[in-house]
Amino acid sequence: MLSNLKGLTFDDVILVPGYNGIKSRQNVTTTVELLGRTFGIPLVSSNMDTITELEMANAMTDLGGMAVLHRFLTIEDNVKMFEKLKNKDKVSVSIGIGQDGLERAEALIAVGASMICVDVAHGHSKEVNRSVKALREKHGSNILIIAGNVATYAGADYLASAGADVIKVGIGSGSVCSTRIKTGFGVPQLSALQDCRKVDRMIISDGGTRFPSDAVKALAAGADFVMLGGMLAGTDETPGSVIESEVNGSKIRFKRFRGMASKEAQDDFMGGMSDWKTAEGVSMDVVYKGPMKKVILDIMGGIRSGLTYCGALTIKDLQRKAQFMEITQAGRVEGTPHGMDRLDEPSSK
Repeated sequence: MLSNLKGLTFDDVILVPGYNGIKSRQNVTTTVELLGRTFGIPLVSSNMDTITELEMANAMTDLGGMAVLHRFLTIEDNVKMFEKLKNKDKVSVSIGIGQDGLERAEALIAVGASMICVDVAHGHSKEVNRSVKALREKHGSNILIIAGNVATYAGADYLASAGADVIKVGIGSGSVCSTRIKTGFGVPQLSALQDCRKVDRMIISDGGTRFPSDAVKALAAGADFVMLGGMLAGTDETPGSVIESEVNGSKIRFKRFRGMASKEAQDDFMGGMSDWKTAEGVSMDVVYKGPMKKVILDIMGGIRSGLTYCGALTIKDLQRKAQFMEITQAGRVEGTPHGMDRLDEPSSK
């Protein structure tokens, strides 16, 4: 059966400018309140093994954001890493499903973890529901539960009903995710956010963010936070060393970035790729970017400016006032720097 729904992602739309009565973009507020926790910026570092470990978590929380530690290490090492954090109340830990996931959660809660991210590729599942319920029944309101990933209202509502406080939205939209080309399933990220925001829970947009404008659109579409993976890849604070190699006669510095469902990650953490499954992620080298603070400041500059183009003082104002317009491919190209294409054309006088 063919659905009549149209799936839209960030490149398919533009935000329409509105009246602005704000004196300066410095006057807007990007703070997010999350069940007693205050975050100065609505950004989250992704729980990928090439993105968030101790250094990234400390850097992101120092800047006012949230960090989510990955779960691809032993429980003992996971506990040791968490204990070294500077801002423990702003960092979530990740767990999988089943007994191992619950054991990891208990070990981390015992040393002070209060945000738990139940994180699998397809969160609209019975096992995720069971894990969320088990944590909620045992710990009540003493912990904050993030759960995902989902891409539909039904999926978000299912996890909310199980006891999740925050829903992580995004299937197949990540920069190193190949789920859609391997399985044919997914929902374009903008449409996924607009559907999931109907559930009375806070939302993390996970995937599809390549430019600061995508973060603005994600927030306008209903996200409370935007999770960053590819945009932070290659920065100083990501795990792994800088690799130098020669490309076309020039020395270029790289860092490794990979999806957690890639063959390389499966080889490292799961003992190899089983015959009955396929990789749903890729591994790549990304150009070294330097300090992650530069990336964050650029994104936040775009968000603050975006708020003023909408005449919004807060993210909630943005969501209330935002008007999306669907655009053509020509309209999208028009909105990118394109003057260089005409350098060889004769000037008109």
